[in-house]
Amino acid sequence: MIPMILFNIPGTPASTPTTIAPSSVTSATGSTSVPTTIAQGGSAPTTVSTNANGASTPAGASVSSTLSSEITLTTGTSTSVTTKRCEEMQAVDEITSQNIVVTPTDVPQAQKVQFQLISTQGVSFPETETTPTITFTFGKPADVQSVKIPLHKTPGANVEEFEVTFYSPNGKKINDQPISSVPSANGDKNQPAHLDSTQIPSNTPVSQLDIKIVKTTDNQSPKGVVLDIKACTEAFTG
Repeated sequence: MIPMILFNIPGTPASTPTTIAPSSVTSATGSTSVPTTIAQGGSAPTTVSTNANGASTPAGASVSSTLSSEITLTTGTSTSVTTKRCEEMQAVDEITSQNIVVTPTDVPQAQKVQFQLISTQGVSFPETETTPTITFTFGKPADVQSVKIPLHKTPGANVEEFEVTFYSPNGKKINDQPISSVPSANGDKNQPAHLDSTQIPSNTPVSQLDIKIVKTTDNQSPKGVVLDIKACTEAFTG
């Protein structure tokens, strides 16, 4: 049996609502089988259109009816979809850390794995090496998202500021002048020296970068250095 649909006729009292009898109502957020009432406020006439199946459409809503009494109510609700540019990953792992080169004096090969973020001791430099440059090479060109030298991972960590030079896959500098990091906040271990995405050349594959430590919190040689370099190698939509 097709449910009856009652609606206002221009000139009838405004307090009489337009009522859609109990039916299966499908909206953008799901389905329900409870009675649906669409009330028209004020005294203005209600505009009603009727489709081929005899269903009535009140103003302000799009309603379609089938012989099975299924009514679809479409509202103007919009959905916002966020598209991520890439999936971030930690670039410094056991393999890539072993390819790190430090100048002017390199550190022992066995010690280079301590540059990893998972290290509990990091790399400490001799007193004569106050501004070493750490050259990191990616396994394959990557889109760099951030560069940090944490203070809370290792005891005695003291890096306050560093500079970064990025290199493209053809070996050329991406930035002619080194980019200075945001300094650590008065030794606050939760706010280490870092470069964020607004400071890094965007949409540019990077094959290598030089990190030059230029200042420490105690004016001594860098201690407890670990590298937190986040990058992505493949873009995607979601």
